[in-house]
Amino acid sequence: MKKASAAIISLLNSSSVFYRCELYEITLKNGTVMRYTNYQTPISLSDGRIFRVGPVFKRGNMELASTISVDSIAITMLVDETDEVGGASLMTVARNGGFDEAYCSVIKCFLSADGAVVGTVAWFNGILDVKDGGGMEISLENKSMAQKANIDYPMRLYYPNCPYALFSAGCGLNINDWTVEGTVTQVNSQSLFCTNLSFADGYYDVGDIEFTSGDLTGTSMTVKNSYAASGQLKMLVAFDSLPAVGDLFKIRPGCPKTPVVCANRFGNWARNRATPYIPLKETVM
Repeated sequence: MKKASAAIISLLNSSSVFYRCELYEITLKNGTVMRYTNYQTPISLSDGRIFRVGPVFKRGNMELASTISVDSIAITMLVDETDEVGGASLMTVARNGGFDEAYCSVIKCFLSADGAVVGTVAWFNGILDVKDGGGMEISLENKSMAQKANIDYPMRLYYPNCPYALFSAGCGLNINDWTVEGTVTQVNSQSLFCTNLSFADGYYDVGDIEFTSGDLTGTSMTVKNSYAASGQLKMLVAFDSLPAVGDLFKIRPGCPKTPVVCANRFGNWARNRATPYIPLKETVM
């Protein structure tokens, strides 16, 4: 059920001329918020949010049902070189995974004949997935939040390694306590570079790194190996473009889910649910 304010209902019942546009609010995993409108001028809402004119948005149809269902809508962004976030073009951010798992809210906005905003209706909330990109088009799929209900039961099973995701509610660690900021000091290749950080060999193995400046802004990648010498980091997959000396990033350690790492690196043994001594399921002939 979509709820409309009394002002919008009055506008629809009493006015023969009014305008309607869509607002797109995209929140990246790093917290960056982008707000755009497909209207001809920027839209300012009473809560202080401003939706500017930027990329051209086209979207597919959406089906509304009275029952719980998992829906998605196709969204196409037409961008050019002036469309940027954090100093990087939107195409670069999309190509490097910056839009993956971003939160996207589609909002219907109603305006009176003189262009004044009367009210808005929340139309669709979901999680973005980049399907394709190239030239001037970025193809996205906005998947309903209801997809998060698609989980296996029973949830608690026995595994040799801990089943909890690092920094999840079950794990109990606060991601902000383990996230540090660093700077690129030397570039060897698209997958290997040195930093200003000091750490022990292997500390950031299977950890996550996310660039916050430069051409790789918004790009996230898994760290394959980390070496104490020169704070060197080797990526699991090479970036599409070279990082540059001076680029800033955020990084956090990874967890192979073993009891030893949980206890020694994170001091979180009390929450570890690894069961390495329970025999695995086997077939006896």
